[in-house]
Formats: sequence, C-alpha cells, structure tokens
Amino acid sequence: MDLSDDEPGNLTDDPTPHDDFDLHSVLANLSTEAPSFEKFLKASTKFHDSHRYLINQFLLEPTMMRKKMNLLFAKHISTVAWGLHPEAFMRTQITPEQSGELSRSLVKTMNTTDGAVKKDFRPWRFVISTDEKSPTEYVTMTGCTRNSSIISEASSLTKSERALFLAILEEMMCEDGTCKMSWIHSIIQKEPHKITGPKCDEFMTRMARQKYITLFDSDIVEIAPRTIVELEPWLRATMPGSLKICEFCRRIISRPIYTAECGKCHSLSHFNCFKNATILSKQDRMECSKCNETLTLDEVNDQIVIKRTSGVARVPILNFRQSTSTRAASVDSPDDDDVVAKIEVDSDDEPGPSRKAPKAKKPQARPSKRAIISSDSDSN
Repeated sequence: MDLSDDEPGNLTDDPTPHDDFDLHSVLANLSTEAPSFEKFLKASTKFHDSHRYLINQFLLEPTMMRKKMNLLFAKHISTVAWGLHPEAFMRTQITPEQSGELSRSLVKTMNTTDGAVKKDFRPWRFVISTDEKSPTEYVTMTGCTRNSSIISEASSLTKSERALFLAILEEMMCEDGTCKMSWIHSIIQKEPHKITGPKCDEFMTRMARQKYITLFDSDIVEIAPRTIVELEPWLRATMPGSLKICEFCRRIISRPIYTAECGKCHSLSHFNCFKNATILSKQDRMECSKCNETLTLDEVNDQIVIKRTSGVARVPILNFRQSTSTRAASVDSPDDDDVVAKIEVDSDDEPGPSRKAPKAKKPQARPSKRAIISSDSDSN
C-alpha cells in the first residue's frame, strides 16, 4: 500500500488536550491549609514515594543542606501524596528543634526499613554532618562500606587522581583543613600523583563540583563535609596520632580554628557541639570533661576571633576572661539555626569511643553578651 497517495490528515481538527487548561483555576481549588508538623513527622517514619523522591534527588546532589532535604520532602508529600496547594507546606511553622527532629527521622527511615530494622542490602547510607566553618548542617549520601579508603565511585578517579586527592587530604588535616593550590601544583610533578597542570585544574574543579572540597579565592582549597563523611575510617587508620577529636561527639575535627578550646588542657570540641550543649543545658558555659575548667560561649567566640586573626589553630596562652576584644563581624555567621549536635546519625554505625560529655555548670552572675555566632538566624 502506497501511503504517499493518502491525503494528509488535518492536524488542526485534532482536539488539543490543553485548550481549556487554566493553572490558576486548578490551584484555586486546592487547599492551602498548613499541615501540622506532627503530620509531617509521622509521614517521615514510613518509607514511601516521598522518600524515593529524596533518594533520586541525592543521586543528582549527593551532599545537600539538611534544611533543603526537609523542604524537598515536605513539598513532595504535601502536593503529591496529600493533594494540597504547592505553597501549603510553607505555611507550617516549626521550631529549630522540630526541624532537626524531622531530619533525623528522614535519615533513619532511609537508612533502615521504616526506621526499625537494618536493610539487608542497600547501596547507600545517609549521614548528617556539619560544616565546621559555617556551621551549616548537610546530609550526605554515601556508600555502605565504611572501612574503605576509596571515595565514592561517582567521582571516577584515576589512580593518579586518587593518590593526589589523598595527599591533599593529608596536607589539609596537618594544617587547618586548607591547603594552597601552589603546593598542589608543586607535588604533581612526581609519582604517584603525577599529572599535568591543566588536568590538575580540571580535577580540582570536578571535586569541588562534587562537594569534596571548596575552592576559596584562587589559591586556597578547603575541606568539605562530604570528604570527612566518606573518608573518616581511612583518616583514623592513616593518621591515628595526628587527628584532633571533638570531646562531645568524638568525631574528627578538620577545622581547629573554629573550635572551643579549653584554656587549661587544650582539649577541643566543635563549635556547634559546644553551642548545642549550652543550649540543651540552658547554660552559657560548660566544664571541660578532662580538667573541669569552665569555658563560656563568649570566651569561645573570642577564641575564634583570635585564631582567625592570627591564622593559628591554637589559641595563644592568655586569660580570656580579661579579654575585651571587640567581636568582629568577620566571623562567619551560621545559616543553620537548628539545635543538633555534630553527630553521625546513621543507626547502624559502630559506637565511637567512650563519650563523657562535658558537664554544665551553674550560671554565675555576669553581664550578658550577645554571641558572635548565634543560632537565631535563618538565611537559607
């Protein structure tokens, strides 16, 4: 049969499916009533399509801000599952504590079977971590093998690139979580990480895009939370005597400048961990778990100003209680307002070393000072 002899159909006679479609009228018929936080929290404990949607988003963005994960989940379940107006979920008012509770519930559910039983097989796990400089909380999707020195296969590293990345990581951990591009260019001339300059720049850009590092200015490379999450076992095995460990969460400290340091025994803790401990205990000061020295939040803020100004990760020996240094606006204000300690929340992780939390001490009468790094901002 010769189809060329047939008259072509008149396409204008076909019904157009979107002729009478009016988006505004459709949205007008949807409820804008704000769902309760309890409804969101209950839905987060049962694995369903909204969790699958989150996992698909993590495949595109393996490390995302924790608050972004909450928003993606809330928008998907309120519009797709509950049939509400796309802006309805934005009307729900929640506290920072509730936001953290929702995040932990989502992570636990995605890591297990409905938050109760470990999955027999899963190619991923989700971990909450904190950027020590901001401090902004992130959720990272990573592999299940925690005892491997190989970073995510998504990075597709060559043998030389992997050796280069591990060398950069060691240099960062010996410094303050940073290294210079000039130093990187100086080591790529020799094996086992010998590559050309253009390939090195391309490699660094790719690792920054995948959020293993942050490129700051033109010559500074900073460590990112995803690197610590994926390579913590390798770091503990490779540098057991060189790592700095937080006294609260017993996790690795990669940016010593942004820490609370005991003035007597020089033990360290993440700033976010120290701040959360003061909030949970409703005190503005804590006692060191090693020597019982008292350290206040204002003193910690002074420490960070001094360490940032001097560029030294350790605080010079001085009496912080007599310090009247002006709180400089140069200290980065956090964009994360949630009261969640920097502790990995994956339910099947091996317990860390024995954790003896620093003790809260009774507040003494003293003039109140506004903390330089507060938790009441919400810029994201």
